[in-house]
Amino acid sequence: MPFIDSAGGLLRTVELGQVPLYAPTFQLRERIGYYEAGISPEVVTWAEAHVPDLQPEPGNRTDLASVPVIFWSLIASYGRQTAPAIVHDSECWRIRQLDVPEVEALAERERVDRLFRLGLRELGVAPFRAWLMWTFVSFERYQKHSIARLIGMLALGILGIALVVVGTVLALTGTPAAAALIALPLATSAVTGRHWALLVWASYAGALMLPVAVLQLAAYLPYFAIENLVWAIIDLPKHKGSPVVGPTDVKNIQRVAS
Repeated sequence: MPFIDSAGGLLRTVELGQVPLYAPTFQLRERIGYYEAGISPEVVTWAEAHVPDLQPEPGNRTDLASVPVIFWSLIASYGRQTAPAIVHDSECWRIRQLDVPEVEALAERERVDRLFRLGLRELGVAPFRAWLMWTFVSFERYQKHSIARLIGMLALGILGIALVVVGTVLALTGTPAAAALIALPLATSAVTGRHWALLVWASYAGALMLPVAVLQLAAYLPYFAIENLVWAIIDLPKHKGSPVVGPTDVKNIQRVAS
């Protein structure tokens, strides 16, 4: 039972509060923990309960799985991935606060990203989806801790996707060199040494997901445009729109509640 509750028992529920009410952010009410199967249960990675706040700052809240809205039909921000995402969020914030060299921060994030993938599989997330989510968070660690490395990894990833896509198109036309192009990302991924698996997944899964992403965008963007046009016509002239709670509003809410 790698996911445990605050008392060390099997995790059966995740206690969350949506805060603020109009935002896709949540606060963890009771801490949860995770330890890798086969490892001593004394080595637990904890996501501590957040400090209750009506306007929680970064580090005192979670957005669960950070999936762009347009891809929610493929991978939701909550579900089986909820507990792994919360623990991962907590650890990522902890690492960002550490005053350590870039290499150490990346190494710690790599460990946490791996635990995230293991946690997803532990809760029954399908292998392809779990590895795909791991690929995204792995690229994110470079975005948070090393822009130079991020640029290099992105360049290799985009090259890999391009090779697979072009190779697939050529294969459909019967071009003999197609197979070599499709296999080439295995060689370009090896440039990163022990991080080769990340580039392999970025190349082949990225090429597979590219048409899916295009279709998602094609379906979502017209709706998004219409939604905002209607919102602007109906709500904005009446000074409505998205609710914004300021300090005065919070005080009024607290006064009414008391």
